[in-house]
Amino acid sequence: MEDTRTDPRVLRTRQLIRDAFNALIPNKDIKDITIGDITKRATINRATFYAHYADKYELMEDALSQLFKDSVMQKLSCHAELNRETLTGIIVTLCEFHESFSRQCARSYEAMSPYIESKLSKLLKDVFGHLLRPKNGMDDGAARTMSGVLSWIAYGMTKDWNKDGRKVPPERLAEQAIAALSAAAREIDGAGLPV
Repeated sequence: MEDTRTDPRVLRTRQLIRDAFNALIPNKDIKDITIGDITKRATINRATFYAHYADKYELMEDALSQLFKDSVMQKLSCHAELNRETLTGIIVTLCEFHESFSRQCARSYEAMSPYIESKLSKLLKDVFGHLLRPKNGMDDGAARTMSGVLSWIAYGMTKDWNKDGRKVPPERLAEQAIAALSAAAREIDGAGLPV
Protein backbone atom coordinates (compact mmCIF):
# COMPACT_ATOMS: atom_id res chain seq x y z
CA MET A 1 0.00 0.00 0.00
CA GLU A 2 1.26 3.48 -0.90
CA ASP A 3 2.44 5.83 1.83
CA THR A 4 -0.48 8.16 2.68
CA ARG A 5 1.84 11.20 2.72
CA THR A 6 2.57 10.72 -0.98
CA ASP A 7 -0.59 8.99 -2.17
CA PRO A 8 -1.94 11.33 -4.89
CA ARG A 9 -5.52 10.77 -3.73
CA VAL A 10 -4.67 11.85 -0.19
CA LEU A 11 -2.76 14.87 -1.43
CA ARG A 12 -5.64 15.90 -3.73
CA THR A 13 -8.23 15.48 -0.97
CA ARG A 14 -6.19 17.49 1.52
CA GLN A 15 -5.73 20.22 -1.10
CA LEU A 16 -9.47 20.23 -1.79
CA ILE A 17 -10.17 20.65 1.94
CA ARG A 18 -7.55 23.43 2.27
CA ASP A 19 -9.01 25.21 -0.77
CA ALA A 20 -12.49 25.06 0.75
CA PHE A 21 -11.20 26.49 4.02
CA ASN A 22 -9.27 29.23 2.21
CA ALA A 23 -12.43 30.19 0.32
CA LEU A 24 -14.49 30.41 3.53
CA ILE A 25 -12.08 32.25 5.82
CA PRO A 26 -12.28 35.71 4.18
CA ASN A 27 -16.06 35.76 4.69
CA LYS A 28 -16.47 34.20 8.13
CA ASP A 29 -14.78 34.33 11.49
CA ILE A 30 -12.97 31.07 12.30
CA LYS A 31 -15.34 30.39 15.20
CA ASP A 32 -18.32 30.60 12.81
CA ILE A 33 -16.95 28.18 10.22
CA THR A 34 -18.34 24.70 10.73
CA ILE A 35 -17.04 21.36 9.54
CA GLY A 36 -20.28 21.19 7.55
CA ASP A 37 -19.38 24.43 5.74
CA ILE A 38 -15.98 23.01 4.84
CA THR A 39 -17.25 19.60 3.72
CA LYS A 40 -20.03 21.14 1.65
CA ARG A 41 -17.62 23.47 -0.12
CA ALA A 42 -15.06 20.69 -0.62
CA THR A 43 -17.76 18.25 -1.79
CA ILE A 44 -16.68 15.56 0.67
CA ASN A 45 -18.36 13.91 3.64
CA ARG A 46 -17.55 14.47 7.31
CA ALA A 47 -15.82 11.10 7.64
CA THR A 48 -13.41 12.09 4.87
CA PHE A 49 -12.70 15.39 6.61
CA TYR A 50 -11.97 13.64 9.93
CA ALA A 51 -9.76 11.09 8.17
CA HIS A 52 -7.46 14.00 7.32
CA TYR A 53 -7.89 16.53 10.15
CA ALA A 54 -8.84 16.34 13.82
CA ASP A 55 -10.70 19.66 13.67
CA LYS A 56 -10.88 22.98 11.86
CA TYR A 57 -7.95 24.36 13.85
CA GLU A 58 -5.64 21.61 12.64
CA LEU A 59 -6.88 22.34 9.11
CA MET A 60 -6.23 26.05 9.63
CA GLU A 61 -2.66 25.37 10.76
CA ASP A 62 -2.07 23.10 7.77
CA ALA A 63 -3.58 25.59 5.30
CA LEU A 64 -1.53 28.49 6.66
CA SER A 65 1.64 26.41 6.82
CA GLN A 66 1.25 25.32 3.22
CA LEU A 67 0.59 28.89 2.09
CA PHE A 68 3.66 30.16 3.93
CA LYS A 69 5.90 27.29 2.78
CA ASP A 70 4.92 27.91 -0.83
CA SER A 71 5.70 31.63 -0.46
CA VAL A 72 9.10 31.03 1.15
CA MET A 73 10.11 28.35 -1.34
CA GLN A 74 9.37 30.70 -4.23
CA LYS A 75 11.95 33.12 -2.82
CA LEU A 76 14.67 30.63 -1.85
CA SER A 77 16.68 28.29 -4.02
CA CYS A 78 17.20 24.70 -2.90
CA HIS A 79 20.92 25.45 -2.41
CA ALA A 80 20.40 28.66 -0.43
CA GLU A 81 22.32 29.46 2.70
CA LEU A 82 21.79 32.22 5.22
CA ASN A 83 22.99 35.56 3.93
CA ARG A 84 21.63 39.06 3.41
CA GLU A 85 19.59 38.04 0.37
CA THR A 86 17.89 35.02 1.95
CA LEU A 87 17.19 36.85 5.22
CA THR A 88 15.67 39.72 3.24
CA GLY A 89 13.54 37.23 1.28
CA ILE A 90 12.25 35.60 4.46
CA ILE A 91 11.41 38.92 6.12
CA VAL A 92 9.67 40.23 3.00
CA THR A 93 7.70 36.97 2.70
CA LEU A 94 6.62 37.24 6.35
CA CYS A 95 5.53 40.85 5.83
CA GLU A 96 3.55 39.87 2.74
CA PHE A 97 1.99 36.96 4.62
CA HIS A 98 0.92 39.10 7.60
CA GLU A 99 -0.40 41.86 5.36
CA SER A 100 -2.32 39.54 3.05
CA PHE A 101 -3.70 37.39 5.84
CA SER A 102 -4.79 40.32 8.00
CA ARG A 103 -6.54 41.96 5.04
CA GLN A 104 -8.21 38.85 3.63
CA CYS A 105 -9.15 37.48 7.02
CA ALA A 106 -9.68 40.65 9.01
CA ARG A 107 -12.41 38.99 11.08
CA SER A 108 -10.23 36.06 12.11
CA TYR A 109 -6.72 37.50 12.16
CA GLU A 110 -6.54 38.25 15.90
CA ALA A 111 -8.32 35.04 16.91
CA MET A 112 -6.02 32.98 14.71
CA SER A 113 -2.79 34.75 15.72
CA PRO A 114 -1.80 32.25 18.45
CA TYR A 115 -2.20 29.34 16.02
CA ILE A 116 -0.35 31.21 13.29
CA GLU A 117 2.47 32.18 15.64
CA SER A 118 3.02 28.64 16.85
CA LYS A 119 3.01 27.08 13.40
CA LEU A 120 4.99 29.76 11.56
CA SER A 121 7.67 30.00 14.23
CA LYS A 122 8.24 26.24 13.88
CA LEU A 123 8.34 26.51 10.09
CA LEU A 124 10.74 29.44 10.30
CA LYS A 125 12.97 27.53 12.68
CA ASP A 126 13.09 24.67 10.16
CA VAL A 127 13.87 27.06 7.28
CA PHE A 128 16.63 28.83 9.21
CA GLY A 129 18.00 25.47 10.39
CA HIS A 130 18.18 24.31 6.77
CA LEU A 131 19.92 27.53 5.71
CA LEU A 132 22.44 27.45 8.57
CA ARG A 133 23.67 23.85 8.48
CA PRO A 134 25.82 24.12 5.37
CA LYS A 135 27.35 27.42 6.48
CA ASN A 136 30.81 27.13 8.05
CA GLY A 137 30.14 23.54 9.12
CA MET A 138 27.78 24.68 11.88
CA ASP A 139 26.82 21.74 14.09
CA ASP A 140 23.17 20.81 14.64
CA GLY A 141 22.98 22.20 18.18
CA ALA A 142 24.35 25.61 17.21
CA ALA A 143 22.13 25.67 14.10
CA ARG A 144 19.05 24.86 16.23
CA THR A 145 19.84 27.61 18.71
CA MET A 146 20.52 30.24 16.07
CA SER A 147 17.50 29.20 13.98
CA GLY A 148 15.27 29.53 17.05
CA VAL A 149 16.59 33.01 17.79
CA LEU A 150 16.25 34.15 14.17
CA SER A 151 12.77 32.68 13.76
CA TRP A 152 11.38 34.56 16.76
CA ILE A 153 13.11 37.79 15.76
CA ALA A 154 11.77 37.60 12.20
CA TYR A 155 8.27 36.55 13.22
CA GLY A 156 7.89 39.05 16.07
CA MET A 157 9.31 41.95 14.10
CA THR A 158 7.04 41.36 11.09
CA LYS A 159 3.99 40.82 13.29
CA ASP A 160 4.68 44.15 15.01
CA TRP A 161 5.27 45.79 11.61
CA ASN A 162 1.81 44.67 10.50
CA LYS A 163 0.14 45.61 13.79
CA ASP A 164 1.76 49.07 13.77
CA GLY A 165 0.36 49.93 10.35
CA ARG A 166 3.12 48.81 7.95
CA LYS A 167 4.88 52.21 8.01
CA VAL A 168 7.92 51.13 5.98
CA PRO A 169 8.12 48.86 2.92
CA PRO A 170 9.03 45.22 3.69
CA GLU A 171 12.41 45.58 1.97
CA ARG A 172 13.28 48.56 4.19
CA LEU A 173 12.20 46.62 7.29
CA ALA A 174 14.54 43.81 6.21
CA GLU A 175 17.43 46.28 5.80
CA GLN A 176 16.74 47.71 9.25
CA ALA A 177 16.57 44.22 10.78
CA ILE A 178 19.85 43.10 9.23
CA ALA A 179 21.57 46.30 10.36
CA ALA A 180 20.19 45.84 13.90
CA LEU A 181 21.27 42.18 14.04
CA SER A 182 24.77 43.04 12.83
CA ALA A 183 25.08 45.89 15.34
CA ALA A 184 23.84 43.66 18.17
CA ALA A 185 26.31 40.93 17.28
CA ARG A 186 29.17 43.45 17.19
CA GLU A 187 28.13 44.76 20.61
CA ILE A 188 27.95 41.26 22.05
CA ASP A 189 31.23 39.86 20.78
CA GLY A 190 32.79 42.30 18.36
CA ALA A 191 32.42 39.86 15.48
CA GLY A 192 29.38 40.94 13.46
CA LEU A 193 27.19 38.50 11.59
CA PRO A 194 28.49 36.56 8.58
CA VAL A 195 25.85 38.01 6.21
